Amino acid sequence: ITFEQYESISNAIATYLRSREGDGGGEEEGSEPQYLTWGQAEEWYLEQCEEQIGDSMEELDRMRKLTNLVIRRLIKVDRVLVYIGAEEEQGDEREKKIAVHPNYVI
Repeated sequence: ITFEQYESISNAIATYLRSREGDGGGEEEGSEPQYLTWGQAEEWYLEQCEEQIGDSMEELDRMRKLTNLVIRRLIKVDRVLVYIGAEEEQGDEREKKIAVHPNYVI
């Protein structure tokens, strides 16, 4: 993966997650932020790449792996994304809620 690809995927996911956090899930002010799970963020990004993927299952699998690698790096290495709620070590990481770190500027 090139740095440009990594940057493109990470910026798209971080921007989307931040916009969802800002939505708050409702019209009223002070409502709770909407946090997505890792799996939801992955699915959203793959939907955005639908034209690029086409009908190819191999390309879908490649993009899914790439997206997961980027999200994992954003959490564990770059610390751009953080887990929300209980940080149990067991369990599927795709089911954990994630958010953009409050100090990260997009």
